[in-house]
Amino acid sequence: MPLLLLLLMLLSICPPVYAAPDLFSFAESLAAEEDHYRAITEYKRFLHYFPQDPRAPRAQLGIAESLLAGQRWEQAEAALEKTWQIHPTSPEATEARRFYAQSAFDQKKYPEARQRYQQLKGISENLAEQSNYQIGLSYLEEGAVDKAQESFAALNRADTGKLLTTLEEYRQLPRKSPSLAGTLSAILPGAGQLYTERPRQSAVAFALNAVFIYGAIEAWNNENYTVAGILSLFEIGWYGGNIYNAMNNAHKYNRAREETFKQRFKLNFGMLGQTPWLQAQYRF
Repeated sequence: MPLLLLLLMLLSICPPVYAAPDLFSFAESLAAEEDHYRAITEYKRFLHYFPQDPRAPRAQLGIAESLLAGQRWEQAEAALEKTWQIHPTSPEATEARRFYAQSAFDQKKYPEARQRYQQLKGISENLAEQSNYQIGLSYLEEGAVDKAQESFAALNRADTGKLLTTLEEYRQLPRKSPSLAGTLSAILPGAGQLYTERPRQSAVAFALNAVFIYGAIEAWNNENYTVAGILSLFEIGWYGGNIYNAMNNAHKYNRAREETFKQRFKLNFGMLGQTPWLQAQYRF
């Protein structure tokens, strides 16, 4: 009887032999279902009970990936650093460094992203091609086409010539001058909006300014100076807003065309093996 009780106590204390794969597979399934908050908990549970398991590097990287999916950048980068510090010789260590560089890119920290990609090139020859591509893309995001060209020219791919030719199209994109848009609206309210291809805004701007100017003149002619002053103050506001709106429209016009070009460029020349959180929306 005492021996039976001892065996029961040992069984209750020690996890069963199938606990490790079950915990790990459960964490992986949660991540696959995009339930990242719970996935992090299960990855941590697995690492707590089985820190020496061969799947430990993958679990540590899984924590970082789930944090990246939730855009918890600082925590994610700390988890990535932990991955290559604890498991420096594992394949996950290299993958963690790739995610580390991509994390800075996704946060639009382009100089930092370039620095990390340069370091990645020195660590992994296999990722040098993708690193050069991402460095070029970071320059394109900043509008530095010449520097982007230099990075893309280093790519060893069959369509590099076509890529560089397409990149030249960025310089030829139709753009609107913000200063010209503002000047036109200063001369004639609504003209800048028409120049930036916003006819409805143009009509509204012209009508509002015309009404307030006409009202102020009429009030002045009728010696109703108080009303004339109030209407003039309103008109000054509308007039200034009309100029600002025209200039802002020009910036929006340019950004829209540049963004369309970038999306088309990425679609046509994107690298395989991009980080998964770029391709889907995750719930956290």
